[in-house]
Amino acid sequence: MKEGWLMIPCRTANRLVSEGMDRPLGLGDRARLRLHLAMCVMCSRVERQMDFLRQAMRHIGDG
Repeated sequence: MKEGWLMIPCRTANRLVSEGMDRPLGLGDRARLRLHLAMCVMCSRVERQMDFLRQAMRHIGDG
């Protein structure tokens, strides 16, 4: 499936969520990701899960 400017596939959204936790995303990637997450419940859930795991790992590292 070819990616359009407005709607990206879930695989791309999940990659951008992961990359966005490691580095700032560009304006275009950020906008496409936000649009996708606003419409896709599953990817929004994946984003929350990744954030939870990241915070848990930080907490473990502090202990």
